Amino acid sequence: MTEAIYRLTLPSDTLGSVASSEKIEFHPGAVPDASGRTTKTSFRMRRDVNPHANPKRTLNKIQDSLLGMMEVIVTGYFVNHQTTLGPKNLFNWQVSKATNANYPWGRFGLKLDSFSNGLLNVNPTVGDDGIGYLLYDIEVEDVEKPRDEVPFIAKFYRNGTIAEIA
Repeated sequence: MTEAIYRLTLPSDTLGSVASSEKIEFHPGAVPDASGRTTKTSFRMRRDVNPHANPKRTLNKIQDSLLGMMEVIVTGYFVNHQTTLGPKNLFNWQVSKATNANYPWGRFGLKLDSFSNGLLNVNPTVGDDGIGYLLYDIEVEDVEKPRDEVPFIAKFYRNGTIAEIA
């Protein structure tokens, strides 16, 4: 399966229909230039908890406010140091809006092999009950060795409705 990070703009957009400037495919994806590889994917989920002080008595009471944040981190690299277009896409995405009127929960989608049940795969949806990813942090390096690799770390927040997986 080809893995991908992609960005949608119009309700009719799909991973297959967006331009090469709107997606990065990995293993052995051809877009934008067949140079992307992923090496690790991870996720962190944080609950919102509110401690209520209970001075000079038993331990503080903690209110469980359920899931507050889900972060997904995709790590990889691009080959062909001088010609790869992946870093350009990441740069352009980061200086543009991560949401729009069609995708208020996030314009970014992920298609990953990392977890067999598709746990992190999200295709952004439109509307008030939607879901999507916000690309919030990118780190791209220019390393001396190996010279033909450009490592990257892309961090996303999952936004919108998150339900249990059956």
